[in-house]
Amino acid sequence: MGRLITVEELPQYAGGELKLDSAATGMPEFRLRVFRYAPSEILVPGAENYLIVNYREGATSMNRRVSGPWKQDHVGRGVTTLLTRAEPSNWVWRHDIEVSHFYISPALMMKTASEAFDRDAERVELHDLVRAEDPVLAWISDQMVQEVTAGGPGGRLCYDALALQANVHILRKYASVQFKLPCSQGRFRPAHARLIEEYIEQNIFRNITLEELASICNCTSVQFARKFQAHYGTRPHAYVLKRKVERACQHLRQDRLPLKEIALLSGFADQSHLNRVFRRHMNITPAEYRRQQ
Repeated sequence: MGRLITVEELPQYAGGELKLDSAATGMPEFRLRVFRYAPSEILVPGAENYLIVNYREGATSMNRRVSGPWKQDHVGRGVTTLLTRAEPSNWVWRHDIEVSHFYISPALMMKTASEAFDRDAERVELHDLVRAEDPVLAWISDQMVQEVTAGGPGGRLCYDALALQANVHILRKYASVQFKLPCSQGRFRPAHARLIEEYIEQNIFRNITLEELASICNCTSVQFARKFQAHYGTRPHAYVLKRKVERACQHLRQDRLPLKEIALLSGFADQSHLNRVFRRHMNITPAEYRRQQ
């Protein structure tokens, strides 16, 4: 792969009349520019940033090739074209158009993807779309243009909020995200820990395998066991048994059910299994615990 061009270098390959630039207003990782273009045939090298084109004025037939055959569609106001980063592209159109460009840095795209999906993103690819009718992106583009043009108190905050909204929307609808395999060291993310605990509570009445717990975090069983030990200070099996005993204690305090039923409700194989594990954890039998309560 050759050197990727920057936002500043793009006009060398796609020359047009620059009408607006957000450089002084918004975050540099999500830059907005508005161009007026005459009919053109251009070849653009691969760029550092993701490019989203929102058509503002004019209508034309657009021919584009990224990798593979040419694609053709009709574009005009309210239509969006997407181009992933690092891909050379050919463009041909025959009528005057005015467009806004979103340039989104890979760092911002990865950060937003990781936060939106609560998993570490490794790679993001935008779908190769010449035409997408998207009123959300059209509205965000208009609001950004208005904010950059008018300025005013809170302009930077407003622009950054719109940029975040656009980024999340693009990731949801127009992106393929590849995630990193979780590191086997360190603690769980808070969201993962919450999912693990909720899963255990909802399935405490049956045998819960290490494999199904690991699948919650997209880990291997070995990775999951190491992270679990680092996060909770105990092995997964010991943690689950402790929660089963706590569930049994809850039933013993509140219910007058037979011990064999409490054993099954708490996830033990039978009353004998409950007695053995309960005594090991509580230094007392379930029946003695019930009498004390």
